[in-house]
Amino acid sequence: MSIELAEKLKQKLTDKWVVVDPAAPELKRFAQWTGKVKTVNMNGRALVEFDGPVDISWYDIDPAFLTVVDGPKPKAAPAPKKEAAPAAKAAAPAASKPGGGSPLDAIRAAGGAKPAGAAPAAGAKLSPIEIMRAQAAAKAAAAGGTATAPPAAVAAALVEVPAAAPVEAPAKPAVPTTGPDGKKLSPLEMARLQGAAKNPS
Repeated sequence: MSIELAEKLKQKLTDKWVVVDPAAPELKRFAQWTGKVKTVNMNGRALVEFDGPVDISWYDIDPAFLTVVDGPKPKAAPAPKKEAAPAAKAAAPAASKPGGGSPLDAIRAAGGAKPAGAAPAAGAKLSPIEIMRAQAAAKAAAAGGTATAPPAAVAAALVEVPAAAPVEAPAKPAVPTTGPDGKKLSPLEMARLQGAAKNPS
């Protein structure tokens, strides 16, 4: 194609809204969109940017498959969101205001806070924090403090851990620093003697 024809197409199509011919198989994906011609290249093909939802590419399309239109096609309105059930909406404010507090306060009130120092139910599994509190109370009672002794269920759960016996390091075999002739050994010779003492054959 000549440069003169390409320039004429550029003047005719640049910044025009166009639609594609859906009969062309390679252009079917653009059938529902309107495109804007950005320019015409020297090969005489239009560079079109379509108004797709996420596509901002320019496509090289033969002007024979393009039809100029007045403006972009109207886009379909997004589907309205379905509203939540009225019963769920009504229940949410009621749950959030049990006594003027937050939902967390309502959960705490429903669960019932345990009073401090209350004995756990028989056979109930104690949490680590309850065991630590009971141990602290037992230590304070043994030291003559004012804390009360732990309940029987807590005391039964406490396990005394015996103190570990100190572990003595094995004695290292003595490595001579002088040889049989009384001369001082070099570090290499002492290392060899030390290795032989560790691994006697």
